[in-house]
Amino acid sequence: MYENEGKRSGAYSEGVYGVGPYLLLNYTDTMDDAFTLAHEGGHAMHTVLSYETQPYATAEYTIFVAEVASTTNERFLLNKLLEKTTDPKERFVLLQHAVESIMSTYYTQVLFADFELQAHKLVEQGQAITADALNDIYLKLLRDYYGDGVTIDDLYKITWARIPHFYNSPYYVFQYATCFASSAQLVKQMTTGDEASRKATTARYLTLLRSGGNDHPMEQLRKAGVDLSKRETVQAVIDQMDELVTDLEAEAAKIKS
Repeated sequence: MYENEGKRSGAYSEGVYGVGPYLLLNYTDTMDDAFTLAHEGGHAMHTVLSYETQPYATAEYTIFVAEVASTTNERFLLNKLLEKTTDPKERFVLLQHAVESIMSTYYTQVLFADFELQAHKLVEQGQAITADALNDIYLKLLRDYYGDGVTIDDLYKITWARIPHFYNSPYYVFQYATCFASSAQLVKQMTTGDEASRKATTARYLTLLRSGGNDHPMEQLRKAGVDLSKRETVQAVIDQMDELVTDLEAEAAKIKS
């Protein structure tokens, strides 16, 4: 798990049916690594429950639901760490990490998906796919998504060139956003309301993880209590972000005072 000479970078969970999942990551005792371990642990739990329940033919779950358990685990770790400290500086760093995770896992991935769609439309329209054309699409999206809230450096327009999913896994990135929206709603339902409703949601969540690939992923999520066709699912992400930013501002005020 720790870094070693010749070991590749990155982190992933790989399942072997009948054996179980294997995790690869480089752990260096940092907060980021702790959240990465929780993330990959979510994948491992998903794999274990699916392999224990499903036959080989339906044991593999789709990408569309693959990031639900991983991002749910990250949020549970955040909640646990926040429970353990009252230090405003520590809480600020934890909340900042959570806000950045939502930005990178949800909002940025939606922007990436928008870019990918527009780039593919150029092909459909018979237009040339040049670096300048792709730069123009990406720069406009940055301005549309962030407005005057961010100072956009000219080099930002070539960000698309370093995203491997655009080359290796077309139409992959939007699924990070759908999974995060799903986990946001599930976490909200598992941590708020009366005890009976929380337990019912937890049971549905575990059923989702046990279901592997035995149904269409949208239907699997509906059974878990998440309907991605409805506004409230996306609203759960917005509510979570609003809550985190409000808490972040409160801790910042304590640090200043």
